[in-house]
Amino acid sequence: MTDSRRAQERYLSLPPPVRMGHLASDLLRLSDWAEMPKGAASETDLMRQVARMLEQNPEFASEELANMQREICHWRRIWPVEAARSLLAFRARVMSERILELSGLLDEEGGPEPAPEDS
Repeated sequence: MTDSRRAQERYLSLPPPVRMGHLASDLLRLSDWAEMPKGAASETDLMRQVARMLEQNPEFASEELANMQREICHWRRIWPVEAARSLLAFRARVMSERILELSGLLDEEGGPEPAPEDS
């Protein structure tokens, strides 16, 4: 079994909200990477991973997520575009925030949900 296959199985074994949290984290990493001059290969690899993760969340399937996936795939096809680095960084950050909202991992004020107290 390949490392990528093991990683995919590990990802799919997580609860859906946690998977969405990982997706939001990867989008935020993409945003950070897009703001730095970096190797285009690592950025496109991360875009490929994000697109795959968007597809692997059927519990949250929606037109909105499908549109995010199409946008990421479009960025991957045309990357690198040095003049558009700040735009990709902005879009990835916006997507990350939206994914966190959809995940249910945040409370109504936008912070993390409090951990349940032990009885």
